[in-house]
Amino acid sequence: MEIPFTELPGQSQLYTDYLYNFEKLRKYYNVDYKNDDELRNHFQRVSESFSIKRAALVELLREQNSRLNKSEGYENLLEWLGHENAICVVTGQQVGLFCGPLYTLFKTVSAIKLASELKARFPEFEFVPVFWLEGDDHDLDESNHVHLLNPASDVVRVEAIFSDGDGENLHPLSEIRFDSSIELVYQQIDALLPATEFKPKLMEILMSSYKEGESYSTAFAGALTQVLGKNPVLVIDPYDSKSKRLVKPVFEKEIQTYPRTSEEVIRQSAELEETYHVQVKPRVLNLFYIEDGLRRGLEPIGGGFSIRGTKRRLMPEQIRTILETKPQSFSANVVLRPICQDYVLPTAGYVAGPGEISYFAQLKGVYERFGVEMPPLFPRGSATILERKIARVMEKYRLGIRDSFDDLESIMKRALATASPENIPEEFERTSADIKGSFDRLQPLIERVDPTLKATVDLTISKMIHQLEHLQEKTTAAYRRKNEQVLQQTRKFQQSIFPNRELQERVLNFTYFYNKYGDAFIELLFRELPAYSNFHTVLTI
Repeated sequence: MEIPFTELPGQSQLYTDYLYNFEKLRKYYNVDYKNDDELRNHFQRVSESFSIKRAALVELLREQNSRLNKSEGYENLLEWLGHENAICVVTGQQVGLFCGPLYTLFKTVSAIKLASELKARFPEFEFVPVFWLEGDDHDLDESNHVHLLNPASDVVRVEAIFSDGDGENLHPLSEIRFDSSIELVYQQIDALLPATEFKPKLMEILMSSYKEGESYSTAFAGALTQVLGKNPVLVIDPYDSKSKRLVKPVFEKEIQTYPRTSEEVIRQSAELEETYHVQVKPRVLNLFYIEDGLRRGLEPIGGGFSIRGTKRRLMPEQIRTILETKPQSFSANVVLRPICQDYVLPTAGYVAGPGEISYFAQLKGVYERFGVEMPPLFPRGSATILERKIARVMEKYRLGIRDSFDDLESIMKRALATASPENIPEEFERTSADIKGSFDRLQPLIERVDPTLKATVDLTISKMIHQLEHLQEKTTAAYRRKNEQVLQQTRKFQQSIFPNRELQERVLNFTYFYNKYGDAFIELLFRELPAYSNFHTVLTI
């Protein structure tokens, strides 16, 4: 089953136009991902321009993946990447606890499948899937938790605690290492997830990756690649000092030419804002400075650069020296992150979520400034996992996926009406009409006897209707008590499909399904999740 994104709640106009009306947005993107001629030309340009960087990239990825990658057969991908015709299908995500929401896994599966599909369509190229581990970010509040459903269908938040003083976290996620408190997380997970034949393997995957001494990045890479198993993907850690050395020219240009990057983003954003909401707000200088494990913004001031939140100032010659000797001291913000990615990698295409596709529209001019090919953006596979027991509830009460987007009260009324022949609202409405009709017949007689009684008639009708409504509420409540199972199943239906009134893929963690279905869940994704699609897919398991 497929649902157009225009029928899903919370979708931006820019994203739906990108999917269904690309010509409206063509000038903001470099390549139409649906046009094979444009794709082939892009692949050729990227392949030819990357030859001098290839050896350094393969060496970097070989070293990183030997430490981080636990998928089967990733060495073959490294070998392919060494070929002159090899280019990358890239996706990425901020690293987080237990690989974050479901959509992270969906993006990864999409990238692996897309690499295979593109190879079949363009056999003159090799396509290698690569996952960009975004560990530079310091937004711990986005990364330190997952959501699961408990047996009562409540959405439960499980959080890993990290505390280093008061206020905002400034440690890049790649710097944050788990301590012994991770055991408290496993106690919560163990209590929430029922015992199944797949639970021991799931817990082994998690506990062998997210353990004391591991960072968010290394743990994320280990868990993700283990879950993928025989479906390998290469991972790249941009926080690594060797990665930062490869991207140093981007940092240099930003420092030397600020605020031109920001001016370009502002110019393009102003144009977009005539029709759409823009997501990215640039800074005068789109770099952070990392010192003593803390990531702070750099702000030009006077003839130098201040480090936000401190009284320190760096002069241009100091910045140049640090950039030359310790490029790992710098970190790109959201504006420069895609530029760094596609400067380091020969990107055939990027598998993106709705938010990424929207903010890339602000960046075409920035890509041109840095002389980097802006890649085609393939919308990631988007899905709702429909368990068969939930499908049976839907069939029993004649509910559809779209019904889950309604408020729970409306869904419950619909289910109750289906479950029983008693139509309480209709019967009480008929009775109310009968009462009003009876008084309509009496009223001429009463007015002939005593015209002053009209107000009394109106008051009597009002009181009777009010009492009838009160009786209807009591009857409905009694009916609901009698049909408590219906109401419980209705709530379970909504929480499974649209938990916390959001798309399932944006809330639930993969562990909820892996614990129930094991590798069959992963096999379902590789079998039925589209590599990219203009539709939201419902996958039944």
